[in-house]
Amino acid sequence: MMNSKLEPTKRKRIKTDEEYSDEHSEHKPLCKYGEKCYQKNSYHLQKFKHPHRDPVVKPELELQVKEKSDESITCLMSSGSTGMKEQETPAESTPSSVTAEHGIDYQESKGDDNELAHSPLDVKENIKQKFLVEMPDDFYQFWSFCQSICQQNTLGKLEIIELVGPFELLDKTQKESKLKDKSDNLLTQWRFYYDPPEFQTVMVGDLSKGYHIGYFRDAPNEMPAFVGSNTESEGCVLTPMSDNLFSAVSQMLSVTVKKVDPFKKSQLMSLKKQLEDWANKNGILIEPQNQILKKRKKLMVAKTFYECGIVVPVDKRTNVGYRQIPETSANIKKICKKIVESQNLAEQNKNSDALQELVTYVQYANDESDYGMGLELGLDLLAFGGEVFHPTILHLLGVAYELLERKEFFVMLKTHLNNRRRLATAETGN
Repeated sequence: MMNSKLEPTKRKRIKTDEEYSDEHSEHKPLCKYGEKCYQKNSYHLQKFKHPHRDPVVKPELELQVKEKSDESITCLMSSGSTGMKEQETPAESTPSSVTAEHGIDYQESKGDDNELAHSPLDVKENIKQKFLVEMPDDFYQFWSFCQSICQQNTLGKLEIIELVGPFELLDKTQKESKLKDKSDNLLTQWRFYYDPPEFQTVMVGDLSKGYHIGYFRDAPNEMPAFVGSNTESEGCVLTPMSDNLFSAVSQMLSVTVKKVDPFKKSQLMSLKKQLEDWANKNGILIEPQNQILKKRKKLMVAKTFYECGIVVPVDKRTNVGYRQIPETSANIKKICKKIVESQNLAEQNKNSDALQELVTYVQYANDESDYGMGLELGLDLLAFGGEVFHPTILHLLGVAYELLERKEFFVMLKTHLNNRRRLATAETGN
């Protein structure tokens, strides 16, 4: 396999057949999403006009994927103890029915869109198209750091952590490699059982426990609020680590070196020093975890079962935007436990009365513009786990994401619930 290198380069934009078709057809209806449309598949482009798409050839600064050496960058820090069976890279598919009612046309991609290295040429746009969110600057900086380590060839393959998800789109060789996560949709690849739509995995560690690191963002059109981690086998809690990947990985290495043999320890310490030196040279702050936790607590309006909190707009003068659920977190967990452990449908319906009452309170809150309440309860049910809650989760979070203008999260949620699985237990054979 080949290494990849990100570097800025100027390229001319060439009109596609679809753009020419849009330009010359007078009979097609305008795309209802206007300038917000990011569709690339030919069916959509041929059916609707997109006059905002600039047909003029002009230079643009793009991040390009280049081949560099005979080793994949994502294997530099690979988790060698995953126990996962390698699968052929699946064709990417996307839900065509996710939904008109929520204002997002996320149709199934066709043709070259299924090839990770090809569509579109602009790497940032490619990631946004496939994952529905933009990656922050430190994401690309961390990729560059990993390339520098591969070029120096000083560490080889350290069995620590593996770059996955959006990182795989940066590596052109991934088109020809075997991905370990057999999910047939990029929105669900490396999405662990408890992960909310707000969390995007970019690194995985010990998959026997389901350890993973990713970005948490409060809204899909915002940059991440923090880099956090979760261990699936230990439950739903998402732990804020830092505001960038460098600081997060530095923390992880500090913990890991205490658990390994002396030979591996020296390698990890070397990696940690290289990472921190590279960060300092490029003006990237390595700050203590407690600073991130303090910042987060000041912003969040409710803790949720995830314990990392939610943030919603609240009018400081009227306090409109969020109201507390009229029940303690402990009691909500008891309600959920009784529902999950019900012996039959009649008992389940009876035990669900208390939850339905809370859903009714959410409806009252939504009517009075306190949208945060539904978001909190929906995420609590997702964090608790159990397929019995999926319809209620879809209802609560579907409405909350609509009202909060976070519709991309609903696309992720629906796709996840259609293919929700415990990656940690899957790897241990349980």
